[in-house]
Amino acid sequence: MMPQPDGGQAQTDGKAPDSLGVGKEGKRSPRCQQHGEALKVYCTVDRTPLCLLCLDTDTHRDHNFNPIGEAVRTYKNELKTSLKALKERKEVFTGLMSNQEHKISALKGTIESLLRHVSEEFAGMRRFLDERERSLQRELGEHVSGLLQPLEDNLRNIQRALISIQKDIIYYQATANQRDSLQFLQELKRLRERPLEEIQRPTVVAAQLCLGLFKGPLQYRVWKEMRSCISPVPASLTLDPDTANPWLALLEDPAGAGLHETWREVPDDPRRFDPSPCVLSVQGFWAGRRYWEVGVGGKTEWVVGVARESAQRKGDITLSPQDGYWAVWLRNGNSYRALTWPPTRLDPPSHPGKVGVYLDYEAGQVSFYDAERMAHLYTFAPAAFAEKLYPFFSPGLRDGRKNSAPITVYQLKL
Repeated sequence: MMPQPDGGQAQTDGKAPDSLGVGKEGKRSPRCQQHGEALKVYCTVDRTPLCLLCLDTDTHRDHNFNPIGEAVRTYKNELKTSLKALKERKEVFTGLMSNQEHKISALKGTIESLLRHVSEEFAGMRRFLDERERSLQRELGEHVSGLLQPLEDNLRNIQRALISIQKDIIYYQATANQRDSLQFLQELKRLRERPLEEIQRPTVVAAQLCLGLFKGPLQYRVWKEMRSCISPVPASLTLDPDTANPWLALLEDPAGAGLHETWREVPDDPRRFDPSPCVLSVQGFWAGRRYWEVGVGGKTEWVVGVARESAQRKGDITLSPQDGYWAVWLRNGNSYRALTWPPTRLDPPSHPGKVGVYLDYEAGQVSFYDAERMAHLYTFAPAAFAEKLYPFFSPGLRDGRKNSAPITVYQLKL
């Protein structure tokens, strides 16, 4: 026979009451399994509901207690705070996922652009260059597959983290929405005892294609591989004497520059490099694609690149894109650097006798090649050019006559 509600003592069969009572609406309410009394308080130490008789037992004598209703309100507020934090994390991870998807989309767009460029460059030589084109496209595919893989792997990690967070949100939300107080506390206890997976916030991975391998003086590069069929004849650049440091001697044929033994008396010109042993070409470029070659054989020191018109020329100058110079150099006969900031070490397989420079003004690209092999040396990160650019040269210091050979300058019109 069921016990009387609210602690009634009537019993017809002489048995002790069980742990369930009957509520006002006929629903059974949990009761203290030890005393059979209604559960009125919540032990904040053991995190369990108790009856009033449990308060004087040795198990709970020194514990802290809250009324059931107050405990429910307190912990629901805590859950709301945790739920808010989870939703904020979800927004962060959603933004990361969107950013990563954008990076992948942009990279794929650049890949497609490069593939189109490769095809267009080969169009004029299609009859006898089909095999070379297929070979380059295979190389491009291998190159970009290695770039895309870490981006896509990182996207999957972000997606897995989002799924885990969403599961936690659903669990927290369901617990917070629990209307039955004691059921809520039981769910809360399980929630607190449930180990939470610590998800480290990932970062968005970016990748940059090496444009210089597939977008540069491509026709000329392949043209030089076909020396038996075609012989390229570079046109000369003209070095600008008004920009040449007074220690430089300009040669006439071929165009080139070496270092004088003595200082030349020259007009003081704001365009002149002083004291750096440098010179620009007369030709400057506002637009288009350009390629030229610089002979550097037999030298232990040189600098080759491009400079914007407003770049500093007086006093100590810093050669970096931030200061208007995109250049590579050789020092001490074997130390090659791309003059980024800080400089980037280069390790060409052999010493270039000629350095090729490729400028694509609209694309903001400056690339360098071992011109004798058309092997790519370095490509600077794309820049937004906004003023005239000039080919830039320095034969370096004489280094006790070890570096006395001049540099020679050529240009090939694409």
